[in-house]
Amino acid sequence: MGYNMLNVKIRCRHCFLKIACGDDFKGSEVACPGCKNTIRIPTPSYNTGEKIFDYTIEQWLGNGAMGEVYLARQESMDRLVALKIINQQKLQNKEDKQRFVREVRLLANLNHPNIVTAIEAGDFQNTAFLAMRYVYGTTAEDKILKDGPFSEQLALKVCMTIAHALDHAWAKCKLIHRDLKPANFMIDRDNIIHLMDLGIAKRVGLDGTLGDGEYVMGTPFYMSPEQARGKDLDLRSDMYSLGASLYHMLTGHAPYEKMITSNSIMSEKLHKPPTNPLEYNPNISKPVLDFLNNIMAIDINKRPNDWQEVKDKIKETLKKRSLQSSSSSHTISEIKKKNTKKSPITIVLIAGISIVVFLFIYLLLRQ
Repeated sequence: MGYNMLNVKIRCRHCFLKIACGDDFKGSEVACPGCKNTIRIPTPSYNTGEKIFDYTIEQWLGNGAMGEVYLARQESMDRLVALKIINQQKLQNKEDKQRFVREVRLLANLNHPNIVTAIEAGDFQNTAFLAMRYVYGTTAEDKILKDGPFSEQLALKVCMTIAHALDHAWAKCKLIHRDLKPANFMIDRDNIIHLMDLGIAKRVGLDGTLGDGEYVMGTPFYMSPEQARGKDLDLRSDMYSLGASLYHMLTGHAPYEKMITSNSIMSEKLHKPPTNPLEYNPNISKPVLDFLNNIMAIDINKRPNDWQEVKDKIKETLKKRSLQSSSSSHTISEIKKKNTKKSPITIVLIAGISIVVFLFIYLLLRQ
């Protein structure tokens, strides 16, 4: 199948630069090409060919917020899956493991074309595993690295798709994702967008929030201010993270990426908005900028109230963009027409100059 080469992808813990290297660098220490600090390339816990219940490891895909991710073959179904082995630190006791397995089984009940759902979860060697459908494609993050920032049209399309998926998860199970970011948006070979890594999603309680006892999990660049505080969360926390992802897709830069530590990122976002996105991309239109500021409001009460409102705002933003673009094109066309339309004085002057030139040539020829 051609899965022998491991492409190790990690983030520098100092500057958060994403680094990719070959299999031969596993376990070694290298200098980060961004900040020059020494970082250690991880060594996978499991090797190619090892079996975890019904799954045979074929390739190490990388580290995630919850553990290591492998490409594996589910032998009973003869299909490839993404297999996540959860960090032991994330599951401190038997109750944690049981809760994790229970939550993943809940996720398996989700049925949405844009959600990469769970296949199976279980206990394994003092930790737990999660098997998910494997999608062939590229993440939005990798596409940005390769091709640069997205067009507004594509970025808003991604946001609309993710909003639809999260609306379904909320309506069906009262789930919030907690780790929305471009690395978890997969664009497959047919350009269909999929939401991945619901492995740390949580079901909100009857009061509509997650309790204080939950871990502070997620990626600092994208997590909401209330998530950074470790406070109660609801679906509006995911809205902020979706906005932060939109920021990255439009600018090619993660919000608050100038901060150099996780603590400084989370502290900064409690009180200040990120760098003005126009500094990175001055071509962002006003409708898109307004939507971005709304969904990334530091005050949770200033964000939309539900996913339907988010979807409506995206539609409204697309409509305003279209009108603005049409108006701009109309104005440019009018300017061109105005410039090409000659005034009567101009016509008289041109005619006079032409007569003088003609007479000059005529007299010249007569001599």
